[in-house]
Formats: sequence, structure tokens, C-alpha cells
Amino acid sequence: VGKYLEGGKEAGGQLVDQRFCPRIVEGELRYNCVGDALVGIIHKKPADGGISAVGGTGSFYTYYGPDEVKFKSLTTNFLERDLPKVMPALGLAAEPIPLWWTTDFILASPVGTPSEDEKWIVGEFNCSCVGISKCLAAYCQDATPNACYTDISAEDLVEADRYGSIMGQKALGILSKGFTSSGPVDVSGITRVAQSDLGLLPQPFVPKYKGALVEIYVRSQPFGGSDKSSNGHRYDSIAFANGMIKM
Repeated sequence: VGKYLEGGKEAGGQLVDQRFCPRIVEGELRYNCVGDALVGIIHKKPADGGISAVGGTGSFYTYYGPDEVKFKSLTTNFLERDLPKVMPALGLAAEPIPLWWTTDFILASPVGTPSEDEKWIVGEFNCSCVGISKCLAAYCQDATPNACYTDISAEDLVEADRYGSIMGQKALGILSKGFTSSGPVDVSGITRVAQSDLGLLPQPFVPKYKGALVEIYVRSQPFGGSDKSSNGHRYDSIAFANGMIKM
């Protein structure tokens, strides 16, 4: 824990004091959002005896649509009451809500509490390492070293493309509100590592805006990192890039 506090507050050292919610053993709800739009809910239940539901721990994932009735009270309160307060509370009132981010909720109310009275605690907000679970078939593991975009099932690809399309719409909305560039970006220090762009749509002849897909490839790690397809791209980057191209 010491490293988190090293240098004190002046150096950015910090530790979040967060209450323990024993009902985490029943699982947590991950709300997948594109901007201010809820696109899906995942119930992540830890393996028996555990309290962590991260991937690779034997946890069980159940997927729901954004309009799932059993979570209606939580969804309504989050999107309509709480969401407008999040960015101001972080001191980022002038910034747009992240394009792709998640909120993890843990139920803190006693068993038997009516759904409309339930209290849910935010375990974390994440906008730095969020993936599309429907694309997981495309990332390499020891047992699947050649995993790629075409390993994603047709059904899962439809859902991933839906996420990407919504992201493209939200990105266009942000850019259309007066985005200005300070000038060309020097990319001379960036090296292309990806061996192919499998699954990427053709580039538009007359794009409304120009953007770039920038990824991190860790040469010292197998496959370039734990989130890579066999061609070097992150396993879900193509779905997002296609969403931008469609706009």
C-alpha cells in the first residue's frame, strides 16, 4: 500500500477509503456506457468463496440489455438523477462524459429491501481500460495464440458493432460542438506494429473529421499485452474504429 501514499498529497499519493459491502458475494452490476447512453448491463458474480469478479477468476457473467426491468429503479436514478452530477463533482464540468466507460454498482441494502428503496454503492468508474466483452474471442491467450477478429461470433459482432455505432454518433456530437485543433500532431515517434487491419471498413473519401487509432503494444509481454489480437491490434479496437468510420 505504501507506493500509493509515496510523496504525500503533493506528489499525487492517494488511497480511497471505501466501505466494504458484504453483498459483493452476490455480484456487482457493470453499466456499460457510451457517453450518456447506457448500452448494456453485466451482472458479474464472483466464483464461490470469492469477492472479485474480474475476468480470469472463474466469475460468472450474465448480460442484460439497457432496458432490463429488474434494474429499472437503479437505471432511472443513475441516468436521470446522478449522471449530470458526475463530471462537475470531479472538477470536470466543462469536459464531455467519456465516450466509452463503465460504472460498477454493489448492492448495499439489506436483503428484502424493495427495489425502489435499494441503495447501490459505486465500486468504481472506469474509462481507461474498458473492453467490449462481446469481442473477447478475438484476444490471444496461451490456448488461442492466433485469435483474431473473425473469431468473434456473428451474434456477438452485431452487438459490438452496435456499441461502435453509438460511439461514432456520440463522438460526432462532441466534435460538432465547436472542437478546434491546435495544429497538426507530430506522429513521427509512433511506430506501426499491427500486421493487418482485419475487419476494418474502408476509409471514407470525404470524412467529416479525421482521427487516429493509437494503441499500446508491450513488446516484452506475450502477444504484445493481455488485450491483443494476433495481428497486434487490441481485440475490440476495430469495432470502435468502424463506428467512427460509419459517421
